[in-house]
Amino acid sequence: MTVPRCATPAALQRLRPPAPGPPAAVVARTDVPASTWTGLHLDGVLVPLWRDVSRLVTVDEGPAVRAQAFAALVPGRGVVGQLAAAWVHTGGPPPHRVTVLVRSGARRPDPHPDRLTAEADLAEDDVQSWGGVAVTTVLRTALDVARWVPADRALPALRALVPAGLRPDEALGRLATHTGGRGVRTARRTLAQV
Repeated sequence: MTVPRCATPAALQRLRPPAPGPPAAVVARTDVPASTWTGLHLDGVLVPLWRDVSRLVTVDEGPAVRAQAFAALVPGRGVVGQLAAAWVHTGGPPPHRVTVLVRSGARRPDPHPDRLTAEADLAEDDVQSWGGVAVTTVLRTALDVARWVPADRALPALRALVPAGLRPDEALGRLATHTGGRGVRTARRTLAQV
């Protein structure tokens, strides 16, 4: 004889903890006690990623994981841009601070020592999502880096973006739509050297 299974009342279902999801790819220092943080690094479970954010050693470091390193500093209205976006796309040495772009007229995030903010005119096709974090596309990142970052720092970042899909001729063509804009002449000279 089989005993019929009783349905769990809806009131009790709400009290059950949610089913565990996949483990987080990144862990912030504030997520665990200091002794645990140190121990996880010494045991080789965590690998430093950016500032006080590390990734699990079992997780490949790709754009989605690197973008998640900035998640706590990027509000919903913000987009990772400039050298920080270049790092998300290509890896290499991480930036000192994350640059967060907000659309012109939007409220800027509060000041933070690890974050720079700037207003930008962003079209929908200038932004993509990596790991749930909005990041400028490779093309838009290249344009911003060429316009706003000194050439000695911009050139290595731009050259690293080429394997990630940057076509310098396309970037130069897109610059033609910004004639008279600030930093456009500098950007042309910089992109011509890539």
